[in-house]
Amino acid sequence: MKAQSIAAIKRQRTAKLARLVTRAYYLNKRGQDDRMYSLVCDEFVSLGGVYIKFLQGVLLRSEVMKRWHSPGRLKIFENLDTEHLDIVSILRQELSPDKLSQISGVQPQPFAAGSFGQVYYGQHINGKPVIIKVLRPMIRELLRYDLKLLNAFTRRFYGHAMSNMDMNVNEAIKEFTRATLRETDYITEAEFASELYEHYKENEKYIIPETFMELCTKNIIVQEYVDGISVAQIVKLQEQGVDPRTYVLEQLGSDLDQQLETLGFESINGIFNLRRIQGDPHPGNIKLLTENRVGVIDFGISATTPQNKAAFFGLLEEWHEFYNDSTSIVGIFEQFMRFFSSDLYAALKKLSAFTQKETGANASFAKELGGMAQDMLSSALGGRDIKPLLQNGRILQVINRMVNKDNRFGLVMKLEASEIIRAAQTYMTLIETLGRQSDVLPKVLKRVVEDVSEKHPDLRHQSEDSMSVGDAIEVVSNWLERIAERDPRLFKQLLAKIRAADKSMDIKGKA
Repeated sequence: MKAQSIAAIKRQRTAKLARLVTRAYYLNKRGQDDRMYSLVCDEFVSLGGVYIKFLQGVLLRSEVMKRWHSPGRLKIFENLDTEHLDIVSILRQELSPDKLSQISGVQPQPFAAGSFGQVYYGQHINGKPVIIKVLRPMIRELLRYDLKLLNAFTRRFYGHAMSNMDMNVNEAIKEFTRATLRETDYITEAEFASELYEHYKENEKYIIPETFMELCTKNIIVQEYVDGISVAQIVKLQEQGVDPRTYVLEQLGSDLDQQLETLGFESINGIFNLRRIQGDPHPGNIKLLTENRVGVIDFGISATTPQNKAAFFGLLEEWHEFYNDSTSIVGIFEQFMRFFSSDLYAALKKLSAFTQKETGANASFAKELGGMAQDMLSSALGGRDIKPLLQNGRILQVINRMVNKDNRFGLVMKLEASEIIRAAQTYMTLIETLGRQSDVLPKVLKRVVEDVSEKHPDLRHQSEDSMSVGDAIEVVSNWLERIAERDPRLFKQLLAKIRAADKSMDIKGKA
């Protein structure tokens, strides 16, 4: 009976997405993109589950969300539709009598619902209020099929709307699939939440709820209840004309900017101190509390911290210096390449050092490339000042969309960066939505750079000099082949610089 029900649901969803493809194609052809985006998003909300998660996780960072005109669009972050579940029976099935006795009461109706789970309010015998998160029925059975449908749909129509760093729809879908499959693993989620709680339990401003591991199973999670006001509620009120900072101050006595700064600082700083951080800080997962505290809930998506922390710190440091008028696109692009395309960066550094050793000339192929990037950006902007464009925290997007358009630089992005960038983009979207990015982001970067410089001074001095000259030549040769295919003009410019270096070496050798 259950198999028949699942098969029927699969047929229904396949047919619904097929109709959606036809309608979206029609609107796209007629140039009615706003209607197309709204249609797709509304239909995804009606499908629920992983389709809403897709809106939260991928389209949140694209133009699609900005052009989705629907009064109910913010419900994707919390208070989704619920279904009737007998929570008492579920608890009896999941927990032994002695464990069940640790829960002194539970409300029969859910007070919140997410993409995959419903949340009930309960009480622990120690007096603490708790939440009981229950996985919705048949989520696991349908998830892989839904992901295949999403993959097919997205490849066909929305490749141009993705804003992931490498602008590669296939990689965006793969990364989303991996994160989503992990999110239905409640044991892993509970362990991650407990890991964060242990790290932050003495932090008075950044609140992680306690997880009662002995009461968690593959289908339920029991955690300490975090009260306060969700950022999703603040965003909804903002759309009704309410000023977010004034409202938070009046309701909680807290400074919204300080709370957003704490959220950004602890999240980014955690990259240098933890194995993984909360990977989905969207408005529904952030709670604003009294006394300038900020709470984080829902730990289904984690972001593994990158191995090359020195490169990530270099990128943050250049970004921070940008706000102090102490850097340029050249430096930022160089660190951008160092983090996202470390093999090429190391190869260029190696050849630069080799050239300098052989000729005595000061050579830096990475900086030369950064100079070209700056010229391209200036040309794309018509000579306008780039600072206002970048101050809003969109520095990486600007570099990728305008400088690296159509991947003209042939950069192969390291996959390990995707989870962290996904988390960072979600945070950036959050503070941008509240209109606080220009006030909050410089303070976050300043605090992170100062703290990491003090606690991890070695990161500033780490180098990528382990590559041999032969390997460096091979990496650069492969890169130049990609450039030749994408941007022949840029290829000629780069080749001329390399030949100039070779000629200089040859002259010195003859001398």
